[in-house]
Amino acid sequence: IFKGYYIVKNKSNQAIDSVFINYSSGIDLKRFEFEKAFEIVFEDKELEFRICKFSEPLMPGDSIKINIELDMITEGFRNNGSNRRLLYNGTFLTSNSLPTLGYNEGFELTDEKKREKYNLPEKQLIAKMTDSSALKNTYISNDGDWIRFETIVSTVPEQTAIAPGYLLKEWEENGRKYFHYKMDNKILNFAAWLSADYEIYEDKWNDIDLAIYYNKGHEYNIEDMMKAMKMSLDYYTENYSPFQYKQLRVFEFPRFSSFAQSFPNMIPFSESIGFIAKVEGEDINYPFWVTSHEVAHQWWAHQVIGANVEGSTMMSEILCQYSSLQVIENAYGKDKIHDIIKYDMDSYLTGRGTEPHYEPPLLKMRHDQGYLYYKKGNVVMYALADYIGEDKINEALKRFIADYAFQEAPFVTSLEFIEYIKEVTPDSLQYIIHDMFETITLYENKVSEVDYEELEDGMYKVMFTVECQKFRADSLGGENEIPVNDYIDIAIFSKEVNDSTKKEEEIFLQKFKIQENKRAFEFVIDYKPSKVGIDPYYKLIDRHKDDNTKSTAIITT
Repeated sequence: IFKGYYIVKNKSNQAIDSVFINYSSGIDLKRFEFEKAFEIVFEDKELEFRICKFSEPLMPGDSIKINIELDMITEGFRNNGSNRRLLYNGTFLTSNSLPTLGYNEGFELTDEKKREKYNLPEKQLIAKMTDSSALKNTYISNDGDWIRFETIVSTVPEQTAIAPGYLLKEWEENGRKYFHYKMDNKILNFAAWLSADYEIYEDKWNDIDLAIYYNKGHEYNIEDMMKAMKMSLDYYTENYSPFQYKQLRVFEFPRFSSFAQSFPNMIPFSESIGFIAKVEGEDINYPFWVTSHEVAHQWWAHQVIGANVEGSTMMSEILCQYSSLQVIENAYGKDKIHDIIKYDMDSYLTGRGTEPHYEPPLLKMRHDQGYLYYKKGNVVMYALADYIGEDKINEALKRFIADYAFQEAPFVTSLEFIEYIKEVTPDSLQYIIHDMFETITLYENKVSEVDYEELEDGMYKVMFTVECQKFRADSLGGENEIPVNDYIDIAIFSKEVNDSTKKEEEIFLQKFKIQENKRAFEFVIDYKPSKVGIDPYYKLIDRHKDDNTKSTAIITT
């Protein structure tokens, strides 16, 4: 049962005479009343939509209070699906369950044949960066940007209720526990409520209170998750900007869903992607990884948020991927990063092969293209940090967040962001930004021949040939080969650096400007070579990367 109110303001320069109301399925909307004379002029209960018209328009700059009451109660068993919002132990609700205001493009018909049937034009999948209306909204909310937030939540006596903000008061009344939360600064219109029987693991980072709320018996990874919180706060505050809250909390919720999500000063986190994970040996510690990614959202989304246009996940998901990758490298070393990048490149290539519409460059990606912002974005930012330097990227990000944190409309776009990256990129490497962000660029790199010989002085001469092709793709997969004029890694590996382990290690790595499709190399080195490579760590998008390296063979006479 929800009882509350919105205070909304007309931020436009036009009078508003009516308001569209959308409410989600499974909601019994008992009350939705403006503190101003109005009438419901249209309602479709099946589609959960109504239009309210004011007797007198709401003028620019004016505010109005909306009183709301609704129930989210499921009686018995549904014929289809299930209500996973309200649970015996582990309720997790978001503000998406509450009524929203305004026209919602998400409810439009998307099926091409159905649109043809109703004589509708082809649907635009996402707004362009030139759309002045879309620039007025963030990409996570069309009916509010920065809001003041306060809530009182009640639950059963044995559970703890959670919401954004700071706990002002806790009490029991009529057999229920109550928790009063209030945020001291404006936050995005993006909130969550949880309730469960929690154990709490607490710590501090500087003067920030840290806590992980978990189900008893799920202690397996909470120390790694706390370590990730601390290392993330270290890195992000040093390189970007101060953390804006006095506390940061992680909350377990049941594995009906498998994701984590960052809300203001709180991170709901599914038990299935961290709390009961078994991390062993050389495995990538994904509870640590997911935690560091979600903490990064306290900057990239909760300080800087993009407009509701193409490319805006650049400033949230891609920057969170980059940020968490730096924290992982600090914690676990470069070898783990190489594993992640190889996996993400494979995932990107698979994703582009199953794209149902079209693949844009990163600067113009849609909000639903996870294979671009999670996967390709991670590879590209890893490569960019290698080419121009992590310090240069962080210099750009620090200036970017200083200029755009907590901004009002019109909201920032990827075109504005990429200018900060261009400013710290040398002229000789500007082509990388064009290849990686502004176009779809692919490579076919491989080692075609390799051999070596031992010299009389105990040194080794290794000789090999690499081949390189570069392609530009369009949004539907068509490709054209373009000239190669790129700096690309050339590497040599040996198993004799460490006699005790015989582990294959890099003994030579240097960028060479490759200007032809085929080039021969010859080096004299201290150790017997075991493998050579071109772009051995997959910084360039390559569909057949397994031939980027090749084992050596000794010359016999």
